[in-house]
Amino acid sequence: MKADFILYANQLLTCSPGGSIRRGQAMSDVGLIEGGAVAVADGKVVAVGTASEIDLQYSSEIKLSYGVIMPSLVDAHTHPVFAGSRVDEYIMKANGATYMEILENGGGILSTVRATRRTGTDELLELALSRLDRMLSHGTSLIEAKSGYGLSVDEELRHLRLLKRLKELHPMEIISTFLGAHAVPEEYKGKREDYVSLVCDEMLPRIASENLADFVDVFCEEGAFSLDETARIIEAAKKFGLPSRIHAEQFNSLGGALMSAKMGAFSCDHLLMLSLSDIEELARLDTVCIFLPGSEFFLNIRDYGPARSAIDKGVPVAIATDFNAGSCLSESLPVAMSIAVLQMQFLPEEAIISATVNAAASLGRADVAGSIEKGRSADFLCIDCDDYRQWLYHFGVNMTAAVFKKGTVVYEASKVRRFIASDN
Repeated sequence: MKADFILYANQLLTCSPGGSIRRGQAMSDVGLIEGGAVAVADGKVVAVGTASEIDLQYSSEIKLSYGVIMPSLVDAHTHPVFAGSRVDEYIMKANGATYMEILENGGGILSTVRATRRTGTDELLELALSRLDRMLSHGTSLIEAKSGYGLSVDEELRHLRLLKRLKELHPMEIISTFLGAHAVPEEYKGKREDYVSLVCDEMLPRIASENLADFVDVFCEEGAFSLDETARIIEAAKKFGLPSRIHAEQFNSLGGALMSAKMGAFSCDHLLMLSLSDIEELARLDTVCIFLPGSEFFLNIRDYGPARSAIDKGVPVAIATDFNAGSCLSESLPVAMSIAVLQMQFLPEEAIISATVNAAASLGRADVAGSIEKGRSADFLCIDCDDYRQWLYHFGVNMTAAVFKKGTVVYEASKVRRFIASDN
């Protein structure tokens, strides 16, 4: 049989079976095939196996070889639509200022809201496109992208429409999340109830009527939104068919993660302060717990949270970048995965499943993304190394050789042009 092309790898990581969340020991099975190969036709995987098995079944004029091939990555928590720089806060954090101290003094999220509101849509679009380019270059081909730097009806709609436009312009697959409950904007200071009502009664109906979001998210935290406010927003979103995600237990243990999970949330994210009792209950639920090690690194927080305990107890765990304007200015999911291994005691295999199968499951995409299997979209990350463990071990260096989306090369590493030594 003919294939459009065949890819060969020293190591092929299929991460199969996909289709559902992984827990416990199942998170350490990456479906490794030494000397593996994948045959692709019409943008789909038509066969997976050893090179000799594939060569017996398929032929192609195009045959490519890479060190490691695995599913392209899924980044299930990003904030790519914003303008402005918070480099001054970076220096403040280096001098010991906390995230909440910066927020209380008018910085943080509210600083980015001011800058983003002042920026035209075309400029915001170009900024976001550049960020998606960088994500793609590090091996990510599916992201969850949040609004949340608008915090008014018109601005939140503008940002979600911009995400819709990005889907048309960029090969990155984008799942959109409405995060109007990111912070209480300055014009609603002292009027929290009015702002929550605006989110529930005006923003959500408009967003639903234009089909602009796949999820709703809430920042449930002291200084942000309370448990009661979070529950109200989640319930309001349900009326419009919008499932929930949540920022929870980042700085304080309020119980938002478990509450939202019991309300059917697809994910609860951050989770530094997640309690052991909550972990035990979350292990009985299907909500994916997403840890964001790059954020903790960037905020200079020394405790990266109880991810190891969560995995050992059977909680489905994922890793994401939390790429955003102020608390994690990094588009590299592999960097977050390396930090998880070095600082959070993830096995490399667990980090890989966390950024593929489980991340896809947290977005309701486990049936189509996160693994290399017959019939699935040909979405691959090809890595310039011979052993997949080297990839995360070689920290902070982009080892991506190529990224395929639906069978098309959407990123290929440029080659360094070296000078030729002269005999003279």
